[in-house]
Amino acid sequence: MAEPERWTTSWYAAPCRMPEAGLKGRTFRQIVHLHASGQKLRLRLSNRYGDHPVTLTDISVGRALQGPVVADGVCPVTFNQQAAVTLPPGEDVTSDPVQMTVDSFTNMAISFRLADGECLTGHMSAQQISYVSNKGDVGSATGEIAYLVFPLQTSSWWLIAGVDVVPDVPVNTLVIFGSSTTDGMGSSVNANRRWPNYLARRLQNAGADKFMSVVNAGISGNQLTGSNMPQLAGPAIPTFLLGEPGQRRLAWDVSTQSGATDLIFHIGSNDLRCGMTAEAIIKAYQDMTTEARKRLRRVFGTTILPGGYTPAQAAQRQIVNEWMIQHGREYFDAVFDLGAALEWPSNRDRMDPLYDSGDGIHPNDEGYRVMAEAIDITQLSGSPGVSKDVVKVA
Repeated sequence: MAEPERWTTSWYAAPCRMPEAGLKGRTFRQIVHLHASGQKLRLRLSNRYGDHPVTLTDISVGRALQGPVVADGVCPVTFNQQAAVTLPPGEDVTSDPVQMTVDSFTNMAISFRLADGECLTGHMSAQQISYVSNKGDVGSATGEIAYLVFPLQTSSWWLIAGVDVVPDVPVNTLVIFGSSTTDGMGSSVNANRRWPNYLARRLQNAGADKFMSVVNAGISGNQLTGSNMPQLAGPAIPTFLLGEPGQRRLAWDVSTQSGATDLIFHIGSNDLRCGMTAEAIIKAYQDMTTEARKRLRRVFGTTILPGGYTPAQAAQRQIVNEWMIQHGREYFDAVFDLGAALEWPSNRDRMDPLYDSGDGIHPNDEGYRVMAEAIDITQLSGSPGVSKDVVKVA
């Protein structure tokens, strides 16, 4: 008897509530960057925060070339053998398998027409430009004409939550759970230079059995407990854009990842900025680690980055980080000192200007690369049995 197929998550965006945008009748072409290759794929769509059903038609996937232009060979996507799908409110939906070869570290275009309903679920800060048409079905446009039929741009992802693939041999998945620094705020748009992207490249280059698919479960503005989210968001930003508190969304964001074995936590800076004490943050880490171990093989902690704190908040950061270094191994399989990697030698409470995107809080591309270099990849599970030729890169 043949062994069942083992799916691996190749791309993920943690869902949050989105503002109403009046996009009914338009076609979306959204660009995502894959971290694992395969001969077969499936899409995961989410209406988690919708209060009414959402119907999509003319759903397809293809290899993204430039802007909204897609290579020939676009593949239709069905759900229960149907060309249209309705997403019930509060639920995710997974497509039928699509026979399509995809390579890791390439961009894929996901197209669909929003036939009915409102997009109230998505991911606000994509660090990636995607495309929206005027009203009408233009999903079949592939060549240069796509620039004309997709005149609108969006820096968010809408309704798409994940892409799973079936690799030639099983590949394990590493989930990175965090806030805006994991989300890639401050990195170059359309360049895939978030620190999870850099880490995925490191794992690909390190040798076959070290390879893992790295999925990004970061949400900009997110907090562990969320008790002071209005203070962080301010009057101009709806708090729902910051996602559900980390303690609440952890089970959802981990359990939906195919092949997940490992988890890295990098979250807590926004809690500090909203007045949470070191004691409360440490307790949240302990509780979340206990929860994560119910589902995963290895769980890792990180220290909190410098920058953007009052003196009192900076003192609390030092307490959290000292606990993480001295006692973190009592809860985590290993601790990665990302904070020290970006600290300015002249002032440990500030980010080194070499790594600062300009706001004193979020790293630039080089800072994100340094963060990825600070991960001891020998501590990760890797993917035993993967040979070098299985890690396909375009």
